[in-house]
Amino acid sequence: MSGGDLGVSAFPEGESIFSWIGTIEGGKGTMYEGLSYKLSLRFPVDYPFKPPIVKFETMCFHPNVDQFGNICLDILQDKWSSAYDCRTILLSIQSLLGAESREPSQ
Repeated sequence: MSGGDLGVSAFPEGESIFSWIGTIEGGKGTMYEGLSYKLSLRFPVDYPFKPPIVKFETMCFHPNVDQFGNICLDILQDKWSSAYDCRTILLSIQSLLGAESREPSQ
């Protein structure tokens, strides 16, 4: 999956279809512009009915990302929909980086 000019991409890692590596480019006009982030996506066997586990592998300083790279994003938790795909997930995380948040990750 390549996002072209959207600044997101993801591909399977090795031979496993359940383990992917994604990249996100910081959004234009944000403090993350010009930065590139590597993420891991681990898909459960019951995907798309359960969300993947997505973590930043590159250190990311954001209120919704903890020191271990875990992301606090509703679509990866209780707001998950089987309609979401890899592109949607990465674009949502990219959007999260550009949004101002005062709530720390939990």
